[in-house]
Order: sequence, then C-alpha cells, then structure tokens
Amino acid sequence: GAGGGADEGRDGVQRMLQELVATHGLQERRLQADLERSRQQAAALAGKKGLVHTVVPALPVALFNADEEEEERERAAQQRKRMRLERIDYGEHALEADKKAVAATAKSIIDRIPTDTDALFAFPVQWGVYDEKRVGEERMRPWVAKKVKEYLGEEERTLVDYILRMLAEHRTPHDILGEVEAILDSDGRVFVVKLWRMLLFEVLRAEEGLVLA
Repeated sequence: GAGGGADEGRDGVQRMLQELVATHGLQERRLQADLERSRQQAAALAGKKGLVHTVVPALPVALFNADEEEEERERAAQQRKRMRLERIDYGEHALEADKKAVAATAKSIIDRIPTDTDALFAFPVQWGVYDEKRVGEERMRPWVAKKVKEYLGEEERTLVDYILRMLAEHRTPHDILGEVEAILDSDGRVFVVKLWRMLLFEVLRAEEGLVLA
C-alpha cells in the first residue's frame, strides 16, 4: 500500500512537471509569436517612417515650388498689366499731344486769314494746291452742300455743283457773289465770305500738310 502511494506521488509530481513544461513551452511560443509580431510591427513602422522621410519632406518643397511658380505668374501678369497701362497712357498722351499740335497749327492758319472782307477777297489762293489735293471735291463740296441746305431749307444739288464748278475754274469771290446773290438774296454776301474763308483755310491746311478728320 505504501509503495502504491509512493508511485501515485511520483506520478503526480511528474504530471505537474509535464504541465509546467507544457505551460512554459506554450508561453515560450507565445513570447516568440509576440516578438515576431513586434518585429513585423517595427518593420512596418520603420517602413512608414521611411515613407514619411522620403515623401513628406518632398511635399513642402513641391508646395514651395508651386507657390514660387504662382508668385512668378502673378509677377508676370502684373508686369504685363503695367506695360499695357504704360502703352495705353503713352498712346493717350500722344493722342492728346497730336490733338494739341493739330489745334495749334489750325489756329495759326486761321490767324493768317484776314477778317476784313476786302483783304479776304484779295488774299492770294494757291490754286495749284487746290487742284492737286482735290480740295474742292473732298473738303469744299460737303461744306457747300451743308450751307446751301441751311440757307434754302433743302438740298440743292444743282446749285452746289455750280458753285464747285466756279471754284474749279478759279473764279474770283466777286464773280461767285454775283452769281449766288440772285438765289440767296441778302444771305449771298455772308455765304461767299464764309465760303472764301473756308477755301483759304483748306488750301493753307493742305499746303501745310495738316490732316483733319
């Protein structure tokens, strides 16, 4: 009986030892598995860190470059705008200067034309310039047609043609006055004075090379 109890005791101790070994082995395997997972996580984390180091630092550079490009485009746009404004301003100044120059030249021509009727009719006309520059058809005809309509209240093409023909024949203002007084009555003299002033202005203008709209 005592021997059987001893055997059972030894068997119990052996089972306990086996259980401890088994438990230890399980724990060891779990520890190894945990270590493997830790290594994998560390590797993954290292990979992520590597990604961060290689990609993320490049992102601010890309953004910085994009900002620089945007700033460069903005500077170029502003420069183009300034150049355009300068050209516009220069063009406006040039146009204004041209207008002033034309006005000054026109005034100097007008100042040369006598205001006294006798002196006006005696002023020499450069008929060669009148013919060469087509002053009659291009400048005088529209003016004569407008004035005749003002005096008569309607267009009178025949009278306009007749006056232009007398100018083309280089007739004197006295000749023209004698012809139109019968039609325009008391307005005839005023008309011829204005006609002759306009004629002299246009001839002198053409002689000076002054271009008017």
